[in-house]
Amino acid sequence: MRFSVLCLLMGALLGVGCDGPSFPGSPNGPGDEQPPLPGDGSGPRGCAGQSMGATPATLEGLGSRGPYGFATRDLVFVDNSRPTLPNRSFPGAPQRTLPTRIYYPVCPPDTSASPPSGERIPVAGGGPFPLLAYAHGLTSLGDTARHVTEHLATHGYIIVAPLFPLSVGTAPGGPTFEDTANQPADLAFVMRQVAQLTGANADLGGAVDTRRRALLGFSLGGMTVLIGTYHPVLALDGIQSSVVQAPAITCILGPAFFARPLPTLIISGTADELIPISAPERIFSLAPAPVILVELLGGTHSGFMNREVPFVQNTDTMECQALLDSGATGDQDALHSRFAEELRRGAGPGVLVPGGCTPLCSQRFTQTMGATRQLRLVRAATLAHFEATLRNRWDAMWFLSEQLGEEPDADVFVKK
Repeated sequence: MRFSVLCLLMGALLGVGCDGPSFPGSPNGPGDEQPPLPGDGSGPRGCAGQSMGATPATLEGLGSRGPYGFATRDLVFVDNSRPTLPNRSFPGAPQRTLPTRIYYPVCPPDTSASPPSGERIPVAGGGPFPLLAYAHGLTSLGDTARHVTEHLATHGYIIVAPLFPLSVGTAPGGPTFEDTANQPADLAFVMRQVAQLTGANADLGGAVDTRRRALLGFSLGGMTVLIGTYHPVLALDGIQSSVVQAPAITCILGPAFFARPLPTLIISGTADELIPISAPERIFSLAPAPVILVELLGGTHSGFMNREVPFVQNTDTMECQALLDSGATGDQDALHSRFAEELRRGAGPGVLVPGGCTPLCSQRFTQTMGATRQLRLVRAATLAHFEATLRNRWDAMWFLSEQLGEEPDADVFVKK
């Protein structure tokens, strides 16, 4: 019922339809670009030359680990063309230093955990693989990325996850959201660097499919991805699709921010106390089609990070207090911050709008979804979106737009 009502409202207000997917290369139902079926022998040749096939487009298939194993490598990239801005006691730097963890598919496929990043395990056969860039949230140390990135690597994706200079938990001067407008370019830089790797890491560089690239981000990283996807000036070229999970500070975005269409998936929990569900619903209403919103009923901000505290009304309440105590959010209104100034620069009127922002962590909700269930839904939806938009799988898009919403704890809204 919520799907029907919201779609009717969007159709009346925006003149769009909501009755099915229409992403590039993903026809609405069986068509000309059907993927290889699991086990039919037509999939890519991966470990030991065996056919990897295609993951079944079901919650079980998309939410479970894939046919590959996974490993990581830690590299440090330095962008000498752009500075790191001053931040409180930190005077700034002439370059941007980006420690980056790279997740990638390996053989054998039965590894139960990622080997130490110092072990240089070769990339699996069956490539080249799509390249994803992951944007972390405010105060993150990068560790929570693994709950989705490892999953994607086992399904044949290479993911680069840099630590941003000023929003990472160990940022000089303390973590801040003020540098967010510079973070999409960080993602673009590390994607280029990984695709050009040579020497001891040449196998990684050679396994990247530069024609299939996408963005993925959580919380403040979700805002980073929205900028890289839609902003009139700061949007990244050569990106095929995006996934944003519980995006932060979206209350200041205006209609002119959304300057181009790009297949985008928004995932948020209805019990999120840091990013109330009204914020992603607003982004869904403003973003140009094609866009899909997945609402996890009773899901939280903490659930994306696999955090859950028993016997409390909502784990987010503790996350809220920790974030407020960190001082990372600052005292300034986001609309009058340096971050907002950088979003306005060269973009024209209407990119940002006043009003609409509620005080951080000012609302309380009851959590009804556990972190394990939430991550299963998040992994399945995220993988389905990338399979549809980067591998032209109509069955993955059909799962995302038509089948996922049949789960009792997920609502799915589609705008095409």
